[in-house]
Amino acid sequence: MTGLMGGADELTPEAPVPPAARPDRAAGAVRSAARSHLPAFTAGAVLVAIALLIGFWSTSVPSAAGADAAADQFSADRAYQHLVRIGRAPHPSGTDEADAVRGYVIAQLTALGLRPEEQDTMAHRAADGWADLAGRVHNVVATVPGTGAGTGARGRVVLMAHTDSTAISHGASDDGRNVAALLEIARALRQGPGLRNDVTLVFTDSEEFGQLGAGALLRDRPPGTPRDTVVLNLEARGTSGRVVMFETGPGSGGVVGALSGRVPMATSFSAEVYRRLPNDTDFTQFKTAGYAGMNFAVIGGSARYHTAQDNLATVDRGSVQDMGDTVLAATRELGDRRLSGVASSGEATWFSIGPWLVRYPAGMVLPLAALAVAATVAACWYARRRRALGLRGAGVAAATFPLAMVAAGAVGWATWRLLDFAKPEYGRFLYGDPYRTAATSTGLVVLAAAVAWVWLVLVRRRVTATEAAAGLLVWLSAAALLTAVSVPGAAYLFTWAALTGAAGLAAAARLPGIAPWRPVLLASSALPLVLLLAPLLPVLLRTVGLGTAAAPLMTVPLLVGVLFAVDVKPVLRRARILTATLALAGVLLMSVGAAVDRFDPAHPLPVSLMYALDADTGQAQWMSADADPDRWVGHYVTARRMPVTDRFPNLWGPAGGYRVGDAPTVAALPRPVVRSVGDERDGTLRRLRLQVSAESGRPILLALYLDTSSATVLDATIAGLPTGGGALSSGRNVPLAPAVWKWGVMVAAPPDAGFEVSLRVRADGPVRVLALAQAPAIPAQALDRPLPADRTWAAEGSGLAFASRTYQW
Repeated sequence: MTGLMGGADELTPEAPVPPAARPDRAAGAVRSAARSHLPAFTAGAVLVAIALLIGFWSTSVPSAAGADAAADQFSADRAYQHLVRIGRAPHPSGTDEADAVRGYVIAQLTALGLRPEEQDTMAHRAADGWADLAGRVHNVVATVPGTGAGTGARGRVVLMAHTDSTAISHGASDDGRNVAALLEIARALRQGPGLRNDVTLVFTDSEEFGQLGAGALLRDRPPGTPRDTVVLNLEARGTSGRVVMFETGPGSGGVVGALSGRVPMATSFSAEVYRRLPNDTDFTQFKTAGYAGMNFAVIGGSARYHTAQDNLATVDRGSVQDMGDTVLAATRELGDRRLSGVASSGEATWFSIGPWLVRYPAGMVLPLAALAVAATVAACWYARRRRALGLRGAGVAAATFPLAMVAAGAVGWATWRLLDFAKPEYGRFLYGDPYRTAATSTGLVVLAAAVAWVWLVLVRRRVTATEAAAGLLVWLSAAALLTAVSVPGAAYLFTWAALTGAAGLAAAARLPGIAPWRPVLLASSALPLVLLLAPLLPVLLRTVGLGTAAAPLMTVPLLVGVLFAVDVKPVLRRARILTATLALAGVLLMSVGAAVDRFDPAHPLPVSLMYALDADTGQAQWMSADADPDRWVGHYVTARRMPVTDRFPNLWGPAGGYRVGDAPTVAALPRPVVRSVGDERDGTLRRLRLQVSAESGRPILLALYLDTSSATVLDATIAGLPTGGGALSSGRNVPLAPAVWKWGVMVAAPPDAGFEVSLRVRADGPVRVLALAQAPAIPAQALDRPLPADRTWAAEGSGLAFASRTYQW
């Protein structure tokens, strides 16, 4: 009854008990046992090799094609020639450099024989829990005409990238590389055979400020209709790495197949994750409007995202080639396809395995998951009937596996706490990822694998391979059903592994317990699990960063668990050595990663410093969000902390406030000016018309806030820009603001004349407002010590300058 009760050997009850071994046969028995375990060890080694190869492939970018590449093909070197002009300096909306980038794009499109059109208009967006966003935007649109004729014969493929950067970033990767890629794609399309559908190139403005450009385009000049248009958006959350197709619009089943000719890293799991995050891109606007499409991005090198290190020197040309090849191939496939009704073509599950794309209708997800559960139950029943499975052993494996996952996650959590203690500057990076993460991330995975290996050894001492397989199958099938109901795009990760695992378990149960091929069948059935998880793990680690690596590390026991088929008895004596070796290797890799990840001019330390002027008093101060300022920042700020929202409502800052210090007052800083151009009164009701502008320079942002402690906004409109206007939110649109300024509007790229706001308010007394202006950079004359070469502005709350002024009517 050993096999039924979870014994450690693989003998079925029908197998004869071997006679007592004579001493002269002992050596032969050992050699025979070793030979019997060889197939299982070989299968395990093959699985490990496949995992490493797939993981390596998923992170490898192609070589950049030279400028002499075929005329109808994409060349990263040709695209880079555009990028040299686009990413040479920061170009946030409303600056002269932004105007120059837009002018260059228009000139290049014209040189290709296209007819670019510029949309110059006002855009507005009500922000949830934040001040309303508005601004003047300049979108550029050009179309490569299709050849289709007749009703419904010609659809539209929209290729989109944004031309603006953040205030402190050169925007070479976000999103200059993709603007350059679109110009190169347009050239390649003009050189190749004509496509049936129109291909419209859209270069949006003010993506970094609430996607105002995309919103204005959809409002006034929508490129096509959702019925027959597909949108491909090009983004970047880093500077390097493989292209990831991470989001789709409605009707994903009708568009993801376009990736088959050139497959990027793609998974419907990422779409499920992104849907639940508060992040937006220009594609969000089109998706909300009902357009089908796909969103592409690179995510490697996130330490440089939205910083001055997003420059020409850090652009990975191989990554540019990957994006260009992927989007050009998808454009050509969609460009010759009938697109009528594409947005209503149904949803799909999709995932890439190496150079192949797998996809099937979303309607199959739940039936397949249910089939996986049924197959698991049937396989376990069959294996028990064949006396190859004991319920007790399978229960031990199933009950203890979550402990391995929790322990692997705990490794990530504890390691980050140690890293944060040893190198607190890691906390200054936007996603917790410093510049050189390869060794540290690999070390984390190895440590998690060591923890999982301990579980595997302990469990396999007490249960058979079939029982271990059954225990793992229970969790895979349960996860398949749970995700099919709640996160259908992720269900494939578990469904196919459960289906093949159940088949492998049933097939293995047919063989005698002493058959060497039983563990081989069990190991081989785990191949889909390896193929699906191995390429996803490095992507997940890059996506979430070291700070939250605990979540993806919980998948490591699944990968280690595929070695359940290997009989660990022959290595039990060396199990401790192997565990110690894995643990030591993990620690050494992380130590090396932390040691080499030093800060230098090529990998500068992010620092926080801002300049703020109270234009009412003429007093200026420095502000820093750094918890432990370095020597350079410490020269400007003191240990004193204070909140600043009473004068700068947009700067909520860290808990306890900013570190502050006295700063010199400089003249070269835009200051806000507000004039009353109308005031109508009817008892406690007032209609105020205010003209908001700036003096002493050109700001990239003007904002107006109202003191809601003594007045209530009933309605508000904004006008005064070249065209249009819009209704603003009423009441308190910034309800959680820590100061009295709980109604506000922020206007990006304001014209020189400023903008006019009309406010209808209820107030018993005077109405008090605060105006704020943001400059594109800290005035150089305010810094008596320039920023050192091994320091850079942090991605958020740094390198900025503000001036505020209050008024009362």
